Amino acid sequence: MSSYSPDIIIQGATHNNLKGIDLNIRSGELTVITGLSGSGKSTLLFDVLHAEGQRRYVETFSPYVRQFLDALPRPRVENISNARPSIAVEQKNSVRNSRSTVGTMTELCDYFKVWFSEVASLFDPINGARIHAENTESITHQIISKFSGRTLVFGFLMEKPSHMDQEAFLSYLGQAGYTRILSNLKYRRIDSIKKLNEPDEKIFVVLDRVKINDSQKKRIIEAVNLAVDLGKGVGEIRCSKGSKIETIVSGLRSKENYRFFLPATPNMFSFNSPHGACPRCKGFGKTISIDPRKVIPDESLSIFENAIKPFTGKVYGHCKEDLRVHCDRLNIDIYKPYKELTDQQKQFVWKGDEDYEDESSLWYGVEKFFSWLEKKTYKMHVRVFLSKYRGYFLCEACNGTRMQQDTECWRWKNLTLSQLYSMTIDELLKTLPKVSKSSKNKRNIALTGIRTRLGYLQDVGLSYLSLDRPSKTLSGGETQRVNLTTCLGSALTDALFALDEPTIGLHEKDIGNLIGILRKLADAGNCVCVVEHDEQVIKAADKIVEIGPHPGDEGGRITFHGTVSELLKSKESVTGRWLRKKGNKNLQNSGIEACDIKSNGFLKIKCASLHNLKNFSVDLPLGKFVGIAGVSGSGKSTLLNEIIFESLSKNSNSKAVLSEKPFEGVVLVDQNTISKTPRSNAILYADGWTPIKEALGRTDEAKKLGYFAADFSFNAGSGRCEECMGLGYELIEMQFLSNLQTPCGYCNGMRFKDDILAIKLGDLSVFDILNLTVDQAVTRLERYPKTFKKLKLLQEIGLGYLTLGQPLNTLSGGESQRLKLVKYMGNLSRNRKHSILLIDEPSTGLHMQDVQKLVHALQTIVEAGNSLFVIEHNSQILNSADWILELGPGAGKEGGEVVFNGPPNSRKGQNLKNTKTSKGNKSRLNKFNYSDRKTSGEKGFLEVLGVEENNLKNLDLRIPHNEFVVVTGPSGSGKSSLAFDVIFAEGQRRFMESMSSYARQFIEQMPRPKVDHIDGIPPTVAIEQRVTRGSRKSTVGSITEVTQYLRLLYAKLGIQLSTDSKQPLQKTSAFEIEKRVHAQLKSNSKKNGGKHILLAPLITGRKGHHKPIVNWANDKGFEEVRCDGVYFRTEAFEGLDRYRIHDIEAVITKWSKNPSRAQIKSFIQYALEVGSGRCLLSNIDCDDDTWYSTKRVDPHTGISYPDLEPAYFSWNSAKGRCPFCKGYGKIFDWMKEDLPASDDWWLIKDGETCPKCDGQRLGVIAQNVVLGDHSGRKLSLPQLLSCPPDAVIQFLKDLKVEDSKKPVIESTVPEIIQRLKFMENVGLSYLSLDRETSTLSGGEAQRIRLAGQLGSNLSGVLYVLDEPSIGLHPADNRRLLSSLRQLLKNGNSLLVVEHDQETIEQADFLIEIGPEAGIRGGNLVSIGKTNASMNLEPSVAENNSSYEFHTFFDQKRKAVPKGKKNNKSENWLRIKDAKFRNISKASVDIPIALLSVCCGVSGSGKSSLVRGVILPKVKESILENKTKSVSPLGTLFAGNLFSQVIEVDQKPIGKTSRSAPVTYLGTWDRIRSLFAQLPQSKVRGYGPSTFSFNVKGGRCEKCKGNGKIKLEMNFLPDSYVSCSSCNGARFSPEVLELKWNQKNIAEILALTMEEASHFFEFDYFLHNTFALMTETGLGYLTLGQSSPTLSGGEAQRLKLASELVKSLDRSKYSRRQKAKPTLYILEEPTIGLHHRDRMKLFRLLRRLVDDGNTVVVIEHDIDLIANADYVFEMGPAGGLQGGKCIFQGTPKELLTSKKSLTAPFLQKFNS
Repeated sequence: MSSYSPDIIIQGATHNNLKGIDLNIRSGELTVITGLSGSGKSTLLFDVLHAEGQRRYVETFSPYVRQFLDALPRPRVENISNARPSIAVEQKNSVRNSRSTVGTMTELCDYFKVWFSEVASLFDPINGARIHAENTESITHQIISKFSGRTLVFGFLMEKPSHMDQEAFLSYLGQAGYTRILSNLKYRRIDSIKKLNEPDEKIFVVLDRVKINDSQKKRIIEAVNLAVDLGKGVGEIRCSKGSKIETIVSGLRSKENYRFFLPATPNMFSFNSPHGACPRCKGFGKTISIDPRKVIPDESLSIFENAIKPFTGKVYGHCKEDLRVHCDRLNIDIYKPYKELTDQQKQFVWKGDEDYEDESSLWYGVEKFFSWLEKKTYKMHVRVFLSKYRGYFLCEACNGTRMQQDTECWRWKNLTLSQLYSMTIDELLKTLPKVSKSSKNKRNIALTGIRTRLGYLQDVGLSYLSLDRPSKTLSGGETQRVNLTTCLGSALTDALFALDEPTIGLHEKDIGNLIGILRKLADAGNCVCVVEHDEQVIKAADKIVEIGPHPGDEGGRITFHGTVSELLKSKESVTGRWLRKKGNKNLQNSGIEACDIKSNGFLKIKCASLHNLKNFSVDLPLGKFVGIAGVSGSGKSTLLNEIIFESLSKNSNSKAVLSEKPFEGVVLVDQNTISKTPRSNAILYADGWTPIKEALGRTDEAKKLGYFAADFSFNAGSGRCEECMGLGYELIEMQFLSNLQTPCGYCNGMRFKDDILAIKLGDLSVFDILNLTVDQAVTRLERYPKTFKKLKLLQEIGLGYLTLGQPLNTLSGGESQRLKLVKYMGNLSRNRKHSILLIDEPSTGLHMQDVQKLVHALQTIVEAGNSLFVIEHNSQILNSADWILELGPGAGKEGGEVVFNGPPNSRKGQNLKNTKTSKGNKSRLNKFNYSDRKTSGEKGFLEVLGVEENNLKNLDLRIPHNEFVVVTGPSGSGKSSLAFDVIFAEGQRRFMESMSSYARQFIEQMPRPKVDHIDGIPPTVAIEQRVTRGSRKSTVGSITEVTQYLRLLYAKLGIQLSTDSKQPLQKTSAFEIEKRVHAQLKSNSKKNGGKHILLAPLITGRKGHHKPIVNWANDKGFEEVRCDGVYFRTEAFEGLDRYRIHDIEAVITKWSKNPSRAQIKSFIQYALEVGSGRCLLSNIDCDDDTWYSTKRVDPHTGISYPDLEPAYFSWNSAKGRCPFCKGYGKIFDWMKEDLPASDDWWLIKDGETCPKCDGQRLGVIAQNVVLGDHSGRKLSLPQLLSCPPDAVIQFLKDLKVEDSKKPVIESTVPEIIQRLKFMENVGLSYLSLDRETSTLSGGEAQRIRLAGQLGSNLSGVLYVLDEPSIGLHPADNRRLLSSLRQLLKNGNSLLVVEHDQETIEQADFLIEIGPEAGIRGGNLVSIGKTNASMNLEPSVAENNSSYEFHTFFDQKRKAVPKGKKNNKSENWLRIKDAKFRNISKASVDIPIALLSVCCGVSGSGKSSLVRGVILPKVKESILENKTKSVSPLGTLFAGNLFSQVIEVDQKPIGKTSRSAPVTYLGTWDRIRSLFAQLPQSKVRGYGPSTFSFNVKGGRCEKCKGNGKIKLEMNFLPDSYVSCSSCNGARFSPEVLELKWNQKNIAEILALTMEEASHFFEFDYFLHNTFALMTETGLGYLTLGQSSPTLSGGEAQRLKLASELVKSLDRSKYSRRQKAKPTLYILEEPTIGLHHRDRMKLFRLLRRLVDDGNTVVVIEHDIDLIANADYVFEMGPAGGLQGGKCIFQGTPKELLTSKKSLTAPFLQKFNS
């Protein structure tokens, strides 16, 4: 293990029953957490340790992705330091994906596809002959060896096109250069033939006639090559008389039918790849189609009796009548049972008439009926109908192998890959070859991975599984052990692996091997924590943590923490006491006498066959405790569940299973969950609740209030809380956070109404009783015998810690099983007859002490005269059995036999092959040797072998853990491919395998990289480069994710105010309304009389005459309505003024005196039903109305409001945004057409603040939701977002909320505060959260992004960063480097792709990829410690490393204009008194026709000045042609000297694959024109458009000119495969035949820029354009490269080059009047550029300046600053402390500036 990995430190864990636990977990150790059942073990490991580790890692994903992941809640713990990304290996199978198999889960399929593609041979499916890959050399060699001395004719067959006549065909052959053909078995000249007689229209075209010998080898090679090439892979050799001698084929072709096979590639052997998956079933192995068994489920019925199920019912019942008519016609008896019909009659019913056609009167058949329905699947009811009759069937195309047909032609030792997959693990290991230690090729690396992973599966007792076994068919224990081997095989390091009792279902002989697996995981540097009770595992642990001392509330404390030797001496440890007891005293087996056996008889199993049990026979004694043991997979569950239980429960007279003793029933007690809802509990399930209910119903208080026993149920009756319907909690959906359960606001989590809770049984309410533990209830409820008996059973079986009301869905599998056992045991006294009880591993999850209680309970069952059959591996239970049956001797096919059958203490019992009872059971030694374990302080490595991703050339690397590693090299050399496409992708992919398959489909699925082997990889986090700053709607709050959390907070806790009265809305339950109305009536009757009217609203605030609604009220029996406060009779209602707004309420009832509670309840319920959840009580005497609502309602106006949800607080949602400005907060000109004509929108200038929302972006609902603090301050979301981070933190810490809502605070506020503190830590506390990200500087945007990603407080993670220095001033970059060093101290590793000099100098380890870009890169130039790589050994080529920096002052720089800088000077662009954001009265002078650089610390105002002031001001000057331009931004002089201003940014040049550099540069049209001028093009009528891949004409129509086709793979990301029609060439074969200088149009697109500059030397424009691209460092790009694949830096240089292209022909037209120059503005163009490329960029900028243009660059790069003509620096700090110009002048003058923060760095690098 690594000394660099700090301990995980838990402080103050109080989750569930934990009592402030403090604990350290060490990396590289196996830690076992044990203790009594229910003491808090799983809470500590899974709810605290695992939850926090996974939560922090998941935080690195986007909020969108996080909502689909298994969001675990933040645990209740004071602090967890150095948390590791966590993987839980639990006892459950959640896999539902039909693609997943054992092979894919363990990644064995990935290794097999590589290995098999290397070793397999191709066999002809027709004759079984082996097919070799033939080439010209091999064919020539065979011809010379076989036909030496003979004269042979070489040629090929050509078929006459159907559109050509014979004469035209012969003419075409002649024009193509052919001279002879074979006609009438004679070789004749083409020009002598007038007519062809060959009937098959295939002509043998002669290419050459050669006498075969070695001297003619070169000529033979040429002839073979031509024959094969022109014959499209197939040529012929004929004798001089014309007879065919042999067919010659190239590549992998069958000589029988010339079928071509693709060469073996790994993807061909993967059913999850479109290259290898069966095209029909898409790799599933099964297809979905109509199942005849579902269509005709009961063949004993006749057609008349509705045998054909879909023809029943009203919708398709007419089909039955159609069938009856046609059956009568053919004399088919429709009253005869369907099974008695002849096969021909059944065929007619199913297939229909052979001559049937659409719309004909013949019988269509059941099959065509469903085919017709398939065409209607756009209708929902049709899809539902079809789903009832569909089923899964073995795919007929691949026969279930999942592979395409070509794949099955490849074999190794006559075995296909699917046949290997069908073997068991044991069989595979015997079949596969041994690994050759001498070779490290792909074959051996893959084979090593295969054998290693197969060995792991064998070690954990899964040797009986096959690799094609579907994952969803595995048991929970099997899934856990498969996942465990996957974890070990993934070679992850520095992660936390949390395992839940991995020994469950595992035989004792395999536990030693399991311990070895756990040990290997720990030795890899991981934290391995196991909840376990097994003695062997406990004794093998490095550290043991015992939780206790008792279960439930009396547990949750650490009773022991230490080593095994310390545990055995501990007096406090329960586990220690049991281990000492087992070591000193062996429990004795119970005896069994022969007479007992005979008196009870046997359960006889005869010739039973199922799965691996073949003709299985055995006799087992009845009335005894029989233990069934054996290795995993030996057939135990098959025997108990599927043979004994199925036979006895369904057929007591079964021949396979016979009981010699009569039995009343057979019961199977398995570990399936009892309930999936929280509405059932322990006492209810155990049948002990009814006496309690009845007793509560008999109390005087219950009778007085009119409650009965049924009302004391939270599932039904009138006693439960009506708001939560008896659940006791409210489920709050938290979107991307874990959902919360908060106590119901009305019953406060007590589940019942206040009246019910007031009724006591003794001193206990119904709520108090349900909160008692079983142990407490035993002493409090002795008066109720039925309940007491059940409670005693629960206590005796070890469940005394459960509360009576604990929901059953929270129980573990072992607890559920024991509860089922209690339910059965409670009925034993009633059952006088003998019963058979079958139990599957009852010791699951039990501590040794609890097992002893279980043994006592099991013996009680047997003593009552019942038979007990138990599957078990636990020696404590087997030792107590009367009889043991052991199955084996192995698993799978090697199991299913009786190894031992008899009493354990008999002589035969001494020969138990695998199973051992506690007698003589000593700790087993496993086969793993730990002597080679890593010692503390030894550092690990990330080993990467055989990397061939993108342009990387088979790299092998060994990268140290816990170090600062920098990857550098020229732009496009392959750095990012190594760091992101290989290392990051593989690290995240391996970790994400632990997530659910449902969640993974929402995460961008990165394909497995092209790499032979990766070992020692930690979980990875990528922090990639983002040069864009979001849209106008993006804010600081949104990119830091603070806004997302605040939306959630306001939606769940916000106080909603009325948009009119600004008063809080009210919402209550019907029960609460009843109470309030009763209280109000009572109060009003004392004050001013008792006349009241109860009304229900029908219309609120709506125009219209409203006759229909009043007529409806009349029909419903309402006599009166109130309209706008006036009462009207509903009869003869005349209507209202249709143009006015009205309120109408129906009169429900009138009360002149106080009604009873029952009357109030009845009328209130009716009023709420009529009023859709609203009603109002009007006091006639004082004309006062009071509104009540079960919804959100304004208490004054009665207007109801929708329930809040986060969408109402999002300006990106139609629900939440201001409907006028659409969430922008500003009104733009493009919006005005859609705005109402009633307002003066046209007066608002473009970009002014929206007058409706005052720039708050949100609608009125969100603007009127507030949160309040204890000081009384209330803020809406927009108001809070306008505050700086420190003010937001202060407000959130002081929030005032109800106690029941505090879980929402605990879930969200810490996340918000954490992110806001990140902003403070990186010096951005001056930014408000509503600041648009488009207004941020590059440095501000970069620091925000880095702060959020690097602040996750994880340990053991490999952070992969892509140029973190971009946008940062050298001073800010130095602070960043300090933060990165802190990450290393926290136990993380860093892999940084970087060009920055200081970052490289501070690295611990340097990797350089190069030496150049593109195909000339991808090599490992240097690797090692920084000093070693900077000072290479003499043996290394001197120029290998490009790691060199030159900060120099260019001698060729242009001089800055001299003279005064007055306002009329044409040499200076001047800006005076600039005001924008943090800039206040700044003045800057920029020289014309020079290269100027604007520098300064991040956030100082560089972008604000250049992009926010100068850019728009120059545009305005050009537009208005004014020398002086004045505006609020400032005053600009000489802006009209330019013809245009161009901002060259790093945005993509194209968003689709159809865009390419060649199209962007404008050269593609010229190239297409050249091809259109070819003579062949003119003959065929081809124009330039024919050579376009974007329009019809010449493109390949199958792929529409894309060159690839998108394939949708279910449950997998969509894949793109090369088009099979054009092989990726994008054009039709006819177009590809045309060549210019030996290259077709597709080959032109494949040229690099550098190659194209040489190829087009004849064309001035094309040659110079591509040469210019090469000069700018982009010579490695291909002409047809997809634009979206270009980096931001590549896109920016391409844009600059395109500007220079415009001036290529300028010298030819020098006499023309010169146009005004251009002003170019660039922001940080050096992003992503290596030093060499920066120099190329600099020369490119110089060329722009040499052409008379002015270039202004915002930049931090010292090289560029040093080589500029002029520099102006903003500062002196960021934010409000910046915005001033602190220096203007040349770079040399900058060196002497004392104010400049850049000068010290310039001096350092220039020294």
